[in-house]
Amino acid sequence: MVVPSCVFTYLPEEIIIQIFAELDQSCKRDLQSLAFTCKRLHAIGQQFMISDVTVSWHLLDVFYAKTQTSLYPLVPYITSFKITIPSSWGEWHRSDILQDILEKCFNICFLQLTLSGSSKWLQYLAPNKNVRKLKLTSSQASSRIALFDVADLHAFKAVEELHLDYFRLQCEYPIEDRAMPLLNTVKILEILNCEWDYPFNMSLFRNLKVLNVCYTIKSEAFTFSERLKNLAANPPTQVQQLILHLDLFSPVRQKTWYPSLRACTDLEFVSLKGFRRPPVEFFEALPDSLKVIELYFASKSYFDNSYLVAAGYDNAGVPIISKYGNKTVRLIRSNAPMALTARDMKTLNISSI
Repeated sequence: MVVPSCVFTYLPEEIIIQIFAELDQSCKRDLQSLAFTCKRLHAIGQQFMISDVTVSWHLLDVFYAKTQTSLYPLVPYITSFKITIPSSWGEWHRSDILQDILEKCFNICFLQLTLSGSSKWLQYLAPNKNVRKLKLTSSQASSRIALFDVADLHAFKAVEELHLDYFRLQCEYPIEDRAMPLLNTVKILEILNCEWDYPFNMSLFRNLKVLNVCYTIKSEAFTFSERLKNLAANPPTQVQQLILHLDLFSPVRQKTWYPSLRACTDLEFVSLKGFRRPPVEFFEALPDSLKVIELYFASKSYFDNSYLVAAGYDNAGVPIISKYGNKTVRLIRSNAPMALTARDMKTLNISSI
């Protein structure tokens, strides 16, 4: 009996497809190495290599032309589309080509755009029911935060996951009918370094299940606002996961106030960073539905209390898992330094407290 020189290539196509699917999609080199092994694997693997497309505004028309010629057989395999280099001219003069691409590549479910300004131009796109995950990033300088209006995304009828990076959020009152689809479909909302003014609030997203709010030193000023404190005091009651991370550089800048979670009767997971050690009253007010809570700490004195029962320790003898009643408390050492030197504060342009 003659044994094939490469048994792998004689596997059924379904198994080879599963092998490709198991590879990390973020590492194109691994996919290419396997796909370039032979003609058969290349024919199967090319669908995975082209699933994630990144293009610039000035090449949109070239890409669209290729989807009608050489890339036509691979169009069904494109599931992610990104424009990461902002262009004001492209946003206002080539949005029609982007619209054509979204219609042609009907399986695109993830759209990522880096905007040069506000989200206004998005309101002129045609209705789309394929995009499920949308990520918008503002490229504006810190002195000119861009405006994001919920109504501008009225064309996206099926977005379930929305990521916003460095915008000023607004939703006009009374709420426009065109804003209702987005407010009803979004289940996962992640905002990074975003600001907002009254009357905007996260409770407008009526079916929100996961809320992730993060701030870095870039937008530290907003962490002192009553608007963020009000969000923590009145988070959307229907959320199941709440993440509130304030990446502050010094423990003296950590917040002394804490989220009020009693009304979140469906909450199962919460993660807090940038806060001082919660008092026992915080734990007593946690809803019964909560199963796991993550607390980031920067000091071993964080554990000088009697209401958390240690259940596991790290190599330095610091608790990493504790219990409060039937709730699991994960304790994570913060990467932030314990304190900033005068030189550090000058480098970061941080005034002393």
